[in-house]
Amino acid sequence: MLCVQRTRLLAMLPFLLVTFVAVILDSCCCEAINSTSKLHFSVVDRWIVDQHGRVRIFHGINSVMKGVPYYDEQIMNITRLELYRRWGFNAVRLGTMWAGVQPIKQGQFNETYISTLERAAKQLAQYGIYALLDMHQVEY
Repeated sequence: MLCVQRTRLLAMLPFLLVTFVAVILDSCCCEAINSTSKLHFSVVDRWIVDQHGRVRIFHGINSVMKGVPYYDEQIMNITRLELYRRWGFNAVRLGTMWAGVQPIKQGQFNETYISTLERAAKQLAQYGIYALLDMHQVEY
């Protein structure tokens, strides 16, 4: 039984990687506020650095909802995002639940949920906040 589930998960991995790497790249390579250049990050030793080799430090919040609808509906609230920006936050650990991505477990994917995560990442980016997608599979 465990081997079958592991095989299914491995079979889904390419879709998962393509989908969420696209969302991550879209949010992480967004234009910074008041800047026309795109930021690109990489890991050097134990540090996250930008394209100029400068160490980037991220400050933010954890936004994980382990139940339906599997995302905090207030994460796109403009008033809240403005407060986060004023407080100096530049990152959100955005919980991504596999049960939200694939609720039926039959190879069907919830495009609405995926689109919502993408919208959230874009909304966060407009406020200079990076979305760090964190995949969970607690209820799956």
